[in-house]
Amino acid sequence: MQNLTKITWKKVKCDKYEIRYSQKKNMKNAKKINCGKNKTSLVIKKLKKNRKYYVQIRTKSGKKYSAWSKVKTISKR
Repeated sequence: MQNLTKITWKKVKCDKYEIRYSQKKNMKNAKKINCGKNKTSLVIKKLKKNRKYYVQIRTKSGKKYSAWSKVKTISKR
């Protein structure tokens, strides 16, 4: 079985979404993933089992980024 986790969000008007995730709540050494404006979900691969991950999302419109969302916790079992 692969180590996959799917995250979803509500669609808003923007040019793209930027998602970051980390094993640390302060997002130190976070990995970032960019998604197109028509996406409302993302599958994150290669997560370690029995670990907690923290996820945030923000949007980009033109040259401006929104603030990061509140930190959400996901557990990979």
